[in-house]
Amino acid sequence: DFPAKCIIATDLTPPSIPTPPNVTFMKMNAEDDWFFGQPFSFIHGRMLASGIHNWPRFLEQCFTNLELGGWLELLDLCHPFQAENPIHASQMDGSTPSEFLRWGMIAERCWALNGLDYRATAKHMTRLRELGFVDIHEAVLKWPLGPWPENETEKKIGELTLRNFTTFLTMAGSAIIKQDPSLTEQEAHRLVTAALKDLTENHIEKKFYLTM
Repeated sequence: DFPAKCIIATDLTPPSIPTPPNVTFMKMNAEDDWFFGQPFSFIHGRMLASGIHNWPRFLEQCFTNLELGGWLELLDLCHPFQAENPIHASQMDGSTPSEFLRWGMIAERCWALNGLDYRATAKHMTRLRELGFVDIHEAVLKWPLGPWPENETEKKIGELTLRNFTTFLTMAGSAIIKQDPSLTEQEAHRLVTAALKDLTENHIEKKFYLTM
């Protein structure tokens, strides 16, 4: 969309598709020291919660690598997973969440053991102000899991998100939560099976969603 702009893209692995001629790809870890040799007018980061262990350091590098008047844009997931219909998402006494929400709580606990903060976005505003950023805007969105919204655009988003998330849960769900010392490997497998069943069969009734 901006052929006159020079764009530098970074990731741990190279892209599997061709990149436009004005895009240069660099294989790097965003948590390493940045040596780009020039400041940027715009820095965009997306879905970094699964890889950033030191958010204050990462945001500081963004600040020091922006030119005066430059912009930083961050898009990410924020835990916990939620349901718009909490009565149906919990047991009758309200104490035990659905199996899908329970998987999410345990997964967050396991990620925290590995130094990953899936609630970091809730701290961005304070951290950005402390660094010296100004004109800060925050938008919090509900990302539906399943085609339960009435709006057609959100319904399509829900379909795609449900498909992606069930694949993710199937492939990695057990490996993530079996790090929890309170679960045996068999219990982790059973919980993932129950969470998948809960998500795929009850998303219309319970109206699960992610917070972005």
